Amino acid sequence: MTFKLLAAILVPSIIITVLAGPSASMGFGLAMGLGMAVTPVSKPQQAAVLIFIAAVLGSLASLAGSTPWAIALLIMVSALLFAASNRRSAGLLSLTPIIIILFGPGAVDLSWWEAGVWVIAGGVVGGLITRMLKFQAPVRPVEPFVAWEHGIAVGVLCAAVMYWTLASNIPHGYWIAVTVLMALRPLPEERRDTLNGRLVGTFLGAIIALLAVVFLPLWGALVVAALSMFFLIWYTLGGAYVMQALTLTPMLLIFSSLGDLDRGLELTAERVGFTVVGVAAAVVVAILLRYWERQRQSRKGLTA
Repeated sequence: MTFKLLAAILVPSIIITVLAGPSASMGFGLAMGLGMAVTPVSKPQQAAVLIFIAAVLGSLASLAGSTPWAIALLIMVSALLFAASNRRSAGLLSLTPIIIILFGPGAVDLSWWEAGVWVIAGGVVGGLITRMLKFQAPVRPVEPFVAWEHGIAVGVLCAAVMYWTLASNIPHGYWIAVTVLMALRPLPEERRDTLNGRLVGTFLGAIIALLAVVFLPLWGALVVAALSMFFLIWYTLGGAYVMQALTLTPMLLIFSSLGDLDRGLELTAERVGFTVVGVAAAVVVAILLRYWERQRQSRKGLTA
């Protein structure tokens, strides 16, 4: 199954890279992930609406570019949409804030209409892959209060982070927001494991990337990156989050540096540093969310 999924992801991505360039391929690939996330727990009409929402947000992010207030506003809007969709099933639109970050100040450089087209195309292909490979996932609804508290708290934090990093011209500062978005899950019982997994996995993955960049020739480092991609899909199918973070990190860092030792060292240091900051911020928000939940339960106990 891992080989089938890897081929289903790589073949269209390579074709699009050749025909339309790396930005189109990155946007398409990210949208494929969104399509794979929404299809197993949604009817076709519902999945189409969610993909269209992501396409609109991607187009608006491309228009916004690195404008701090516009990106912060889009992050807040996407967080509220994320909260609303979590009432249906946890994580349905979890990739939409990531799309905004990458299509705006991130590495995806597309016009607004290209962004919309590639998100729709990737979402549709991701949905078709899910159907063909018969992937299934349980529907995991989040309680309304929990969903809205999580969405508002994460939205405010990530919007503030994006505004600050863009206004201050901090290179790759958006990794802080990405860490918060990926590690701070809407379901309370998952938060401890994902926060720990993100931190530990990123540290171990950064060490692997650093060793590969420093001691291996370019072809050897690319082999490590390719193996990391394979095992990322493997562990994503298996649900081991710490291993997902461990395999994602060297894949990103090696492909981003491509044999440039100084750039590899710089990216590794930034990745680790911003991950630590992002996890620390997410822990503070998790504590706040837990406090709100206890207060709500106490009020329920008093009125029972």
